[in-house]
Amino acid sequence: MAYLLIVDDENTTSDLLIAVLQKDGHTLHTAKNGAEALATLGERTPDLILMDVSMPEMDGYTMVSHLSADTATRDIPVIVMTGKNALEDTFRQFTNVADFFAKPFDVKVLRQRVLQILAQHGRR
Repeated sequence: MAYLLIVDDENTTSDLLIAVLQKDGHTLHTAKNGAEALATLGERTPDLILMDVSMPEMDGYTMVSHLSADTATRDIPVIVMTGKNALEDTFRQFTNVADFFAKPFDVKVLRQRVLQILAQHGRR
């Protein structure tokens, strides 16, 4: 299956996503903030990134900006997860943002969207 990168400083969210997405056979890696996530991209390019917005050191908006500016990472689809519903329009300007989930989210719906996005991008 796919290699997914979860970027969230909240262990509760990361642990939940790992528990749910491992059931589909995905390989998962976690990072606590955007800077840590970007540093891991040299090791292995994820098929999909699931990312929080509010994080220390480098927030989600800055991370998506970095991903979009780099030809090596601009095509990696991103699911943005946040408790701030008003930010959806801000992230829609980035072509690599595939979906937006307000926290708390329905894990079944998120799981379905992960599979759909991976299929759309030829990454299963």
